[in-house]
Formats: sequence, C-alpha cells, structure tokens
Amino acid sequence: MAAMSSATLWIKAFHIVFVASWFAGLLMIPAIGLGLWLWLGYGVGRGSGWMHAKLALVLGVIAYHHACRVPLRRFEQSGNHRSHTWFRIFNETSVLLFAATVVLVVVKPF
Repeated sequence: MAAMSSATLWIKAFHIVFVASWFAGLLMIPAIGLGLWLWLGYGVGRGSGWMHAKLALVLGVIAYHHACRVPLRRFEQSGNHRSHTWFRIFNETSVLLFAATVVLVVVKPF
C-alpha cells in the first residue's frame, strides 16, 4: 500500500475526530463529509472488502441515530415505558457499532 500524503493524513485525522464526536452526540455531517472525501477524493478503501463492511456499519449508525428520536419523543411526552435495562442495551449498541467500525478501519481484516 502506498504511503498516504500529508493532506490525506490530515483529512483522516479530522475524520476520526468528528466520528468520535458524532458518537458523543455531535458533528454528524462533518464526519460523513470527511469520510466521503477520503473515499471518493483519495480512493481510501476503494475496492476493499473492509470498506464495504464499514459502509454497511455507517448506514447502521445513521439508522441508529435516527432511531434515537423515538425514545426521546416518548421522554418529552412523559410516555416512556421502557426499563433501564432496555436503555442500557440500546445505548451499548452504538458502542458496538463504533468498535466494529474502528476495527475494520485499523485492522482491515479482509
């Protein structure tokens, strides 16, 4: 694999920062934009199996992000009927998605 240019490394670094921030509840759009820039602009991961798996996980994260609206609205309307155990499991789903994504990007298992 060819060495990445300085510009690519800067974009990659900021992409990781914004993805981590996204998982903390901030900056969803810059994370996606920088990831697309790396993929489409610099060809990072193009044609790799791990990238296809990563993109599937990213779609899962976006779906999870939007699914969070449902319990939020129920809380706002004082209509929550879920247990604390359900919320713990629901919350850990994002951590598992994040961990799987990081492993795919760093380890590139396939």
